[in-house]
Amino acid sequence: QIAALEELKKEELIEFFDNHVKVGAPEKKILSIQIYGGLHASEYEKIVHDAPPPHSHRITDIFSFRRSRPLYGSFKGGAGQMKL
Repeated sequence: QIAALEELKKEELIEFFDNHVKVGAPEKKILSIQIYGGLHASEYEKIVHDAPPPHSHRITDIFSFRRSRPLYGSFKGGAGQMKL
């Protein structure tokens, strides 16, 4: 993976930024996370029963989701040493 980064040109990085990162980019993706504690169970139940907004996907199994990502497991060291 490092070798691929060493071959990356400045123009390619700028193009990636323009397409995937900057505000209004055509390929931009957003991940929104909501965590509810035990005292807010009623709020969580209301969210679960409401229809999800368009273009959203509810992640119910975080471990399967992480394994499905392309860079998961590419870090050196054990699972306890990973910074995600």
